[in-house]
Amino acid sequence: MLTATTRHIKTGIFGRSARIFSLTAIVALVITTDIQAAEGALGNNHDNGMATTLIIALLISLAVGAALIIGLVFWGRKQDHIGEMMLFCMKFLLRSDDVTERCASARALGESRDDGALLVLVDIIADEEEPEEVHKAAREALHQMSELSRKHLDVFAELEMNIELQDTEGIINTVIERFEQGNKKYAQSAYTIGRHYIRLGHFVEAREWLTKAEIRNHKFNLYGDRIDYWIGVCNRYLLAEADASYDAADYYQAKEHYAVLDHGLNNEEKRQCAIYLRTTCVYCKLKDYINADQALLQALENNHQTDYALELVPLLRQLLVPADDRQGKLNEVEAKLDALSSDIMLKIKKTFVGPADPIPTGPVTPVGQELSS
Repeated sequence: MLTATTRHIKTGIFGRSARIFSLTAIVALVITTDIQAAEGALGNNHDNGMATTLIIALLISLAVGAALIIGLVFWGRKQDHIGEMMLFCMKFLLRSDDVTERCASARALGESRDDGALLVLVDIIADEEEPEEVHKAAREALHQMSELSRKHLDVFAELEMNIELQDTEGIINTVIERFEQGNKKYAQSAYTIGRHYIRLGHFVEAREWLTKAEIRNHKFNLYGDRIDYWIGVCNRYLLAEADASYDAADYYQAKEHYAVLDHGLNNEEKRQCAIYLRTTCVYCKLKDYINADQALLQALENNHQTDYALELVPLLRQLLVPADDRQGKLNEVEAKLDALSSDIMLKIKKTFVGPADPIPTGPVTPVGQELSS
């Protein structure tokens, strides 16, 4: 299958220039023929065959024009087919668990001049968890691609240097500068940037770019479930960072992290990690009781550990609408609320278990079937 795919890619790449040249030559020939016919007819205006000559020339022109249109239609379909084969190779390289077939896919991509294929190879090369055979095949493919394509000669040089130096920030900057500034945006570029931000431990930026990749990926579903997996990884790290900030009494930093998660998780994920109740506890620590009350209301409305949330209600009410406004009494309530917040946070962290699932792999759906689904 991959051998046939490689042949299609080669044919599409190296045969394209020949087809364009042939079509151009035919057009030029048709125009020359029409001009000569017209001149001959005008020079022999007494010839009775003038009308016949013009009609024949017109018919020939129409026939050639029709042939050109049909040829262009079939050529366009051929290019679409080559694009599908390219997409299939990228999917096989990214999602298959067969090392041999993945290496063959990488080599096939090396014979292309496709920007998306270039970006896929860069991500594979930078992934330290990839098998050495796949690493080697991807490196050789990228080098081969640089020899075939003149479009991005400086880009290849920059990327190969950054990869050699393990300059993750350099790879990110190059990809953003060269593939994110034009009108055409690639799922591969956003995914590659997001993955490299994960390697740097910048999970907010990583999730932002992976979210872009997820949106762009809807057209052809190149990455399957891998984008969702890495977004989930980012969310787990962000939650761990937020909890660590809370434990270190850096409540403002914890509040910012929980706010980021609030805008990045779906409703079920928010419920699983009780994000609104966590936020309530942070506000209680900051003695911001108005915002704590609002967050607590959201926790109750969305079933975020309601048993724990209800324990906070009476103490917050006493501080928001104190029946006894003596300072000593309020200090006592504040101390109880502070201790209860710490106790609830400890319980939340114990009950929330979130081991990361393995990276999705498996057999690749045939490209024709997947594109039609």
